[in-house]
Amino acid sequence: MATMTLTQGRKKNYTEAAPTKWSQVGSVLAGVFLVAVFFGIQGFLSSSYFEIKEIRWSGVKQIDAKELDQQFHFVLGKNLVHISIADIHSALLGNRWVKEAVVRKVFPSRVEVALTERIPAAVEIDPASNRMVLRDSEGVVLEEGFEDNLPRMIYYNPNTYAKAMALAPLLSKRKDALIDLSHPKDVSVRLKKGVLHLGDQDYKKRWERFAKVETDLDRRNIAPWEADLRFPSQVVVKTKTASAEPE
Repeated sequence: MATMTLTQGRKKNYTEAAPTKWSQVGSVLAGVFLVAVFFGIQGFLSSSYFEIKEIRWSGVKQIDAKELDQQFHFVLGKNLVHISIADIHSALLGNRWVKEAVVRKVFPSRVEVALTERIPAAVEIDPASNRMVLRDSEGVVLEEGFEDNLPRMIYYNPNTYAKAMALAPLLSKRKDALIDLSHPKDVSVRLKKGVLHLGDQDYKKRWERFAKVETDLDRRNIAPWEADLRFPSQVVVKTKTASAEPE
């Protein structure tokens, strides 16, 4: 009985070892297959099929699209799979006119870029050199230049600029208006016949109040003058003939 038990045990062990060997062979073949597939896919993704043939721009109004094409000409011919969107995005934000950019890959061979441009909001004039630059609504300098339909200002101050932007629409019809930002708590406006002190709040009410006073000053042919609207419900006007004249 002992010998018989030993023989059965050996047969059992031999039977279990056989599938283990074939499993190892199968694993090797599967590994070879996966490696082949991997390198096959890599070869396909690196093929000329994915070479970038076009960059498509949208949202371009202020910026010259031809200049963008020249700047990013190096992208053409690169592999769409491997090119870095982050690098393109970073390069675009290096342009002062670009506020934001969304870059995406469109397979098999195109890059699409949607731009949000900065829009000129004011002209800053340097009183000493008369140099003029365009700034957007956030105060970012865009380029040297002048646009007749934009509010003009001197002594740019980042802490006061937002107030100037709030005041600017009220002055849209006044081509003689020059906003002075030299005093953060007193935004003043230089007009052809005088200087207007508007303080740091309630610009709409104060401007409407001044419009009524200006009509009277013109009727009386009083100029130059200096009008202060920082007092509640009144306008204090200073002229050469009077130190202070409440209106």
